[in-house]
Amino acid sequence: MGRFVDIAVFRAHRFSLGRDAETGALYLSTPVSGFNRAAEYEAYFRISAEAFEQFRADPDAAEAFLEACRNHEHEDRRLA
Repeated sequence: MGRFVDIAVFRAHRFSLGRDAETGALYLSTPVSGFNRAAEYEAYFRISAEAFEQFRADPDAAEAFLEACRNHEHEDRRLA
């Protein structure tokens, strides 16, 4: 088992929810592009238990947060 353990995957919305096995933090992961847009990679962002449950019940509710993550607006929430 790896560090990041997906609990729910929403392929149509291009994100997953899970738990960081090292820290216990809940996360949302999504593909993001580098600043030069030359490469896309999976990034993991710490979220609250409330956000986890909200996004799990209603994936559409994650749209604004996802867009902000993809635009590098939540770098303070990035998990290593």
